[in-house]
Amino acid sequence: MKELNDIVSAAKSLKNAGKNGALATVVKVQGSAYRRPGAKMLFSETGREAGFISAGCLETDLFERARKVMSSNKPTIVSYDTSSTDDLIMGLGLGCNGLVELFVEPLKNEATLDKMVFFSECVAKRQKAAIATVVDVHDSATVSLADYLLVSPEGKVKTTIKEAQLASVLEEGAHVAVKDGLSKNNRYQLKQGEVDVFIEAILPPLPFVIVGAGPDAQPLIKLANELGWYTTLVDHRPAYAKQENFPLADAVVLSRPDELSEHVPIDNLSVVVIMTHNFPTDLKLLEALLPSPARYVGLLGPKSKSDLLLQHLNQDGFQVTKEQLAKLHSPVGLDIGAETPEEIAFSIVAEIKAVLENRPAGFLKDHSGPIHSPRTQ
Repeated sequence: MKELNDIVSAAKSLKNAGKNGALATVVKVQGSAYRRPGAKMLFSETGREAGFISAGCLETDLFERARKVMSSNKPTIVSYDTSSTDDLIMGLGLGCNGLVELFVEPLKNEATLDKMVFFSECVAKRQKAAIATVVDVHDSATVSLADYLLVSPEGKVKTTIKEAQLASVLEEGAHVAVKDGLSKNNRYQLKQGEVDVFIEAILPPLPFVIVGAGPDAQPLIKLANELGWYTTLVDHRPAYAKQENFPLADAVVLSRPDELSEHVPIDNLSVVVIMTHNFPTDLKLLEALLPSPARYVGLLGPKSKSDLLLQHLNQDGFQVTKEQLAKLHSPVGLDIGAETPEEIAFSIVAEIKAVLENRPAGFLKDHSGPIHSPRTQ
């Protein structure tokens, strides 16, 4: 969401300045690639404005394609095939061993403008939404390139697709994308020809809750801010729970542990890290958070501490289930030898990312297959 926010802001600046631009979106990946489908990059007539598609290997050539799109005011599909060994000698010389397709559309195109407004609304509301865009047309006279269907955070549908059957199928697919949070590129057979449609899930920033307003929360908030997570800092002490003490936090909330759910919404997207350094407080927090829908609960401290906390919970009649234990991460963070608050924050954020992506967090050199495997829930 942070990248989308940057792109929306940059697009608004270009529009206000009366300048042209082009938006490139990764719509299909086969094999290895730097980014997944949905990654975006905004170009102006002078170069990159926001977002990333690769580590720099595609950008120079893509910029030239984007300039042509700006000049013609017509969208196009762009493919980069780096699966051939000839690519190491000829062409772009990427050596990434993958196929990447991008849809490049001019900002002055009416459909693109509508989508930028839609993106802006999604950023502001921090809610799930989806957009289906026709990115390639094969012998169809009834569907045009860049036709789209939007499903707003409230579930409202807007479309420029006149083919009723296709619009119905895409509406269903968009709702599935909203539910699952997954983007897909599909080909649909029409009465006349075929079309490729990219159904993109637009996800809100990760709801990240930190409980404990100690100094060691500062580097964790800073890293979360860099990643675009929506960070809420919670503490039960009025002297500590102050926004001026944590300017990078999106929200600072004063709440007792047993009242946390009343002050901070916890849903199945939420990630919570407990760092209060207080045993009785941690006990109350675990009692409140383990049954909650939170997808991840991290607890700072040694394993002996979490074992004792769980023992106390069981003695108090709180039955900890296997599902609750599975989402509890204590000691929190990856085993990277972290010692300083900054290093510990880094290990925590890395573990959260690995858990959200259902990855083992090992060395990439030991990983077989594409680095970016399909995201699962």
